[in-house]
Amino acid sequence: MVMNAIISKNGDSWSGIVLNQGKLYYTTYGMKSKEDIISHLKIIANAPIDVEERSHPIIDVINGIANGTNFAVPDIDFDFTGFTEKEVKVLKTLLEEVPAGKTISYGKLAEISGFPRAAQFVGNVMMSNRFGPIIPCHRVIKSDGKLGKFAGKSNNPQKKKLLDQEMKKKGIERYFKF
Repeated sequence: MVMNAIISKNGDSWSGIVLNQGKLYYTTYGMKSKEDIISHLKIIANAPIDVEERSHPIIDVINGIANGTNFAVPDIDFDFTGFTEKEVKVLKTLLEEVPAGKTISYGKLAEISGFPRAAQFVGNVMMSNRFGPIIPCHRVIKSDGKLGKFAGKSNNPQKKKLLDQEMKKKGIERYFKF
């Protein structure tokens, strides 16, 4: 089976997606070079990929979120291969229930997803989210207001940047704890 990768330059960086039979399998942005993004997507796909360099509506969404210019997410057909039903439920709940400019704690997301007292489980799901920033794991923070991890790093400045951009665009002022 061959997956399709689509890459596009966004300012001085690269964004890309992997599609599996037309469904969104993976997203990435902020890569430094064309070679880096192609290499990265080949590793992620773990299968042969056809690479195209062109625009795509999903890449436009990724870039809009990353640049802080557009947070509207159209209906996207996700490929949740490798996720359990519970993990998919958490990811879909986050996408549908937590709009741009808002945050939610790991525990609260667990609760509204139907898994009370499963904050650690939700944290693990966020770590495995391969659809960011479209499924906005950057909006999930610790119950004490601290940012928690993002892309495997505590207090990742990229998480704060994404949240600040969303809140500014929505006219919301918020200060995060570190």
